[in-house]
Amino acid sequence: MNVEPWSTVAPGTPTQLAWSIQHLLKAHGHAVALDGVYGPATAAAVAAFQTSKGLAADGIVGPLTWQQLVIPVKQGSTGDAVRALQRLGLQRSPGEPVLAVDGNFGPITKERVEFFQESWGLTLDGIAGRETWSFLSTFVPGPRPWPLVKQGSSQATNWRVLAAQHLLRARGATIAADGVFGPQSGQATRAFQQTLRAVEISTTLGQLDWPSLIMTVRQNDGPESPKGDAVRALQTLLADLVVDGDFGPATDTAVREFQGMFAPPADGIVGPNTWHALVMRLFD
Repeated sequence: MNVEPWSTVAPGTPTQLAWSIQHLLKAHGHAVALDGVYGPATAAAVAAFQTSKGLAADGIVGPLTWQQLVIPVKQGSTGDAVRALQRLGLQRSPGEPVLAVDGNFGPITKERVEFFQESWGLTLDGIAGRETWSFLSTFVPGPRPWPLVKQGSSQATNWRVLAAQHLLRARGATIAADGVFGPQSGQATRAFQQTLRAVEISTTLGQLDWPSLIMTVRQNDGPESPKGDAVRALQTLLADLVVDGDFGPATDTAVREFQGMFAPPADGIVGPNTWHALVMRLFD
């Protein structure tokens, strides 16, 4: 759950994933109409697939079913598993042409997968493996997942690294905010996770971490306050701000402008909704 945010897709769910589920079922040898509608026939095919894998046959594609259903694909792969991936489009911008659903994993499909991985902080290898499919599975109505920040990532490949380091510092970590999420940042992540739970402990910041890591900040939170590093984290995510930990008028104006475009209301209070929009702004 922390690093693989698998969704749950039930019959009747309005989602572009219906095509992908049908193609994946076909890739596993199950007869199903390729109509993009998750109706009774597709649910029956899902139930048959679940039975073949020893899963509860409820016709719902949840985390356990997704993990059995997805097939890793990479450049050179062909067939319905590739079509399942291509059906999702993976556009880098709204005006970009969608991928041709031809079942051939060529350079353009690889480029789109790499952009998707970079956008979410995933392993940047151009391979649609289990981790990547878990994020693809969230193409459903509802809240979007949080991105990952992994040990070994740098500001050059994951622009959230500085924000993550400052937030860890705000939670008591004694690490440098240097833009490189190395072993010390990884260990600080593990230590933070151990204060939250006893399972899913790793050096990667994920779904279970961000909601507890972020802090609500607003004007007059200063550099010497307990929230100073949280303000610095915020400032790294907004353009053209001095990263000084002082939530003054310039930071307040930048926050309100950002909220007006991406995270209303524009009240200058940086809470969970604004933080989520900030860490995902290059993708959404």
